[in-house]
Amino acid sequence: MSMKNIYAVLMVGLFSWTAHAQDLTGHSVSVHDSAGTARQTFSNAESITLRQSVTNSVGSGGSVAFTFEIKNPAGTVVFTLPGNSAPGTAGKAQAQLAGLSINSFYTAPGNYTFTGTASLDGVPVTKPISFMISSPNITLIYPPYGARGLADKPLTFRWTASGASRYRVTVSDNAGLYNALHTALNSGESMYSYPDNPSQPREQLVPEQVYYWKVEGLDAGNNKISESNAYNFSLKGQASAQTRNVAITQLDLSSPAQDFEKPLNFKAVLYNSGSATESNISVKLSLGGISAQDSPKQVATIGPGEKKELPFTAFMPPGQDEGLAVACADLFDDNMPDNCRTRLIAKNAGAAGPAGTGRKLSYEEMFQAILKRLGPEAAKALEGYTFESLSCANCSQDELALVIAALINGEAQLVGASVSDEDGAVQTAQTAEAAADSGGDVPAPEETALDVIPMREETPGEWTGYTESRGKEASVFVIRDMKEWRKTWKTLSSEESPEPDFGVSMVVGVISGSDDKAETVRLLGRRKTDDGTAFDYYQIEAPAGVNPPLAAYIFRLYERSEEKVSFTRLDVKK
Repeated sequence: MSMKNIYAVLMVGLFSWTAHAQDLTGHSVSVHDSAGTARQTFSNAESITLRQSVTNSVGSGGSVAFTFEIKNPAGTVVFTLPGNSAPGTAGKAQAQLAGLSINSFYTAPGNYTFTGTASLDGVPVTKPISFMISSPNITLIYPPYGARGLADKPLTFRWTASGASRYRVTVSDNAGLYNALHTALNSGESMYSYPDNPSQPREQLVPEQVYYWKVEGLDAGNNKISESNAYNFSLKGQASAQTRNVAITQLDLSSPAQDFEKPLNFKAVLYNSGSATESNISVKLSLGGISAQDSPKQVATIGPGEKKELPFTAFMPPGQDEGLAVACADLFDDNMPDNCRTRLIAKNAGAAGPAGTGRKLSYEEMFQAILKRLGPEAAKALEGYTFESLSCANCSQDELALVIAALINGEAQLVGASVSDEDGAVQTAQTAEAAADSGGDVPAPEETALDVIPMREETPGEWTGYTESRGKEASVFVIRDMKEWRKTWKTLSSEESPEPDFGVSMVVGVISGSDDKAETVRLLGRRKTDDGTAFDYYQIEAPAGVNPPLAAYIFRLYERSEEKVSFTRLDVKK
């Protein structure tokens, strides 16, 4: 029996008699996750809901016809659904397409455009909205693999990730992470602080014990869509009295990012504010989850009060209009939070110049920048409102523009927000989880009959595990046909082979070599080169004294390309 996906079309018409303009007005469109929360970023492992509504100011014997259309980052139509309609009676009509699998139209990471069209008696109104789709990924940052003698209070786990609504952190005293000591969920932040005084004695971390941790990405329905490797660490008994602090104090672009097909040149500034000279510091930079071409860079020594400027060259992942640049210094010092610095890179974003020298942002650009950073609940509270003006109670318009520019560049963050009506009353949007914690009641959603249409099964698109090595050195694979894939899969697993669509996809893989003693092998992503496409990968060695009996492997699904493919192995992490 074949697996079937379903999506549903829901149409509701609300009517109120008016007698004004002969037109459809107030057309609005929105994109929601499976929990009904309006969002602007998704992973390709999720499903989405598309909504549009319009007001008919005059009655008609015809029907209001709705059409749903999605274009990929290249501008190609990848999904369309016409034929939905509501009565042409005067009033408000709306249509909803629910449970649409993103993987059914996903082609590449980047900005997609949903365009809703409503028409009455042959007269259409159209409105687009953009949303970002990325492949879910998680890269652990701190504690790094094999960290020993940590003295952090509190111990804060940090990672970089994309494509998930929230994250689950698991800590265990065994490498398999079964029977976990501690598990916690957050609200989408890329960090979690371990409690100093956990409720259960078993959860208390003890010095010199080796612990293991990992992070899982969850969608809006709490389904796992991504998972990190497992890293290990240990604590020491007391905090060190030594003053050690090396920080990334600046992360700048040398020029505006106008063309993402060309390399972007970054400058990271490393500063030693501690009292001792530090040596052998590895500084890494990634953009959109993909390592820079010349990352990592080694700093042999840096004395107290000394600064080091480090240039990096990176490419934006294909199809993306913006991405997060992350620069980190790999060092166990007394203040880990400032060891990393981030910056959001978008087209035409560059180094900040003097006030008033850059391009002025429009009100709409300012509003969209704020809306992206409000969070799902506050953004949901703004549904149905029209933006008319933007003002600042304690600053000028030029100062407000500089603040918004800092938000866009990642040099500032929004720490609080509220939505108020015309009378000044603050509106809050409470999730079911929040209401449960406070003892409040959350009304159950209304049940509505839905039309059911079959769709194809979602696939994760990544396979990892252990197999026999192919030689002393790592083996790399680029597979573009089913016969070769099935032959390769038989050497990896006894389970039934996955069935990629090689008309639009290809499988890229790496198997570690027998001399590598790899515990894990990871693909960092693809990047353009002068000769074609390159894939970067790295391996994590097993702890000292451990000799893995099998080779680690990873195979991942990518958009098909006929270009020449090369592989670059990055540093081996121990």
